[in-house]
Amino acid sequence: MIRTERNWKLLSLVGFVAFMFYLYIAFRTPLTHDDWTWGIAEGMKRFHNSFADYNGRYLGNVVEILITRVDWFRILMMGAFGAMMVVIPAVIAKTNSIGVYLLSFLLFLIVPANMFAQTYGWAAGFANYNTAAICILVYLLIVKNIFYDKVPKYNIFLTIFAVPLGVCSQLFVEHATLYNIVAGIFVIILAFVKFRKFFLFHILYLVSAIAGAVWMFSNGAYAKIFSGDDAYRTVDRDMGFFEKIYDIFKTTMYQFLVMNNVGLNIVLGIIGIVVLVKVAQNISTVQLIFKNLFIVILTIYPLYRPIVDQVFQIASADTQTFEAYFSLVFYLVLVATVIMFIPGSNLKTELSFYLLSVVTLAAPLFFVTPVGPRNFIICYMFFVLFAVRIVHFMYDENYLDLRAAYVPLCSLVLVFMIAFMYMFTQIGRSDDARIASVKAQAESGAKVVTLKRLPYQQYLWMSTPIVPSYQAENFVIYYNLPKGTTLKIVPAKTTK
Repeated sequence: MIRTERNWKLLSLVGFVAFMFYLYIAFRTPLTHDDWTWGIAEGMKRFHNSFADYNGRYLGNVVEILITRVDWFRILMMGAFGAMMVVIPAVIAKTNSIGVYLLSFLLFLIVPANMFAQTYGWAAGFANYNTAAICILVYLLIVKNIFYDKVPKYNIFLTIFAVPLGVCSQLFVEHATLYNIVAGIFVIILAFVKFRKFFLFHILYLVSAIAGAVWMFSNGAYAKIFSGDDAYRTVDRDMGFFEKIYDIFKTTMYQFLVMNNVGLNIVLGIIGIVVLVKVAQNISTVQLIFKNLFIVILTIYPLYRPIVDQVFQIASADTQTFEAYFSLVFYLVLVATVIMFIPGSNLKTELSFYLLSVVTLAAPLFFVTPVGPRNFIICYMFFVLFAVRIVHFMYDENYLDLRAAYVPLCSLVLVFMIAFMYMFTQIGRSDDARIASVKAQAESGAKVVTLKRLPYQQYLWMSTPIVPSYQAENFVIYYNLPKGTTLKIVPAKTTK
């Protein structure tokens, strides 16, 4: 990125606003689900046991132990990493337009509610998945120069940094660990093909990533998973290889990966149509046919979920197979648009890499259960990176005047920020009140204490423990309630 004063002012402005926003959200987000377990003696027991037979997410586990015990560290980290998720994609795109920064911010504000709940709204999810995403973004920020014509240069400090970055990136979440190795190999091959040389930074990163992966998967938990001795995480052997892929693809994968991203899909559809209308000029008859077909798909698919599901309410298990293939077609149209109509081999390669990274990250999730929306936050991040990079290209080549979009984008960002801040203000106040209530009930001698559900639960991951359950027992321990205290869950008051 060209370090002009204007660029760094934009980066500082958007970064500061995003940091303060995510800082406040973290401040008002209660600990939930297995955060209570990590925050008590059980969490330290796992640590002292070196997480043996638990999982190989060593850094993610350590982060989770820290953020469930040190509130200021949790709030600061979630604020900083939330802001980094917003600004790094725009920095990778080398943009000098505040419109691109605002677009990146907006796209992360409109993540699906269930994805938000399992990442931003759950400390344990954030400790593993968002941190893994940041590690990938930092790596891409460093190696983005392989997509340029000029031979890359890495100073000694960056070259040394490749070792801790490569190892640490592998100790958060499994599918990101596998992806980092694939990405490292791709970067080395592409750099050699383009520049006829190997770069020490690339090699050190790949070697370190392989070492980190060996460290992760040497944990005994994975042997138990593959042997079928793990009751929670399993590898499905009831189906054949291709049968398994097809079954997961048409039931859950297409939803988590593409269709649930309603807001993002609308933006991707608009971006694709603008490319086809503005960039795809002076083309052959065959290309014209594909262009118009692509415009039809990019128009219909983003509106399918909100119209068919929410307006007409006709989506059901019977429509899943059609939806799955329609989602695949939408994705392939994005890929084909890049290959057929984006000029320049460097940009084609870069944009294709981002789109292919989506499916590379998702591939391991076909075979291991359970899988949830949190597993796809990094895939979502690559879609955002694709969007901001292609928008910057159109802006840079004068295909698109972003100045007219500044006010609408800023307005949308403000609306979503205010809505989130309102919701999490109510969540935080309600959580403070319910903790004070259960402690007061326990101090009065009650053996059964009532625990109210929090409002806007769709943006939190299991914020109220199931009774009876292991997490309910740990909730009692975490909040120092008398031994033997039993929880009774009651609904929250309906908010108008």
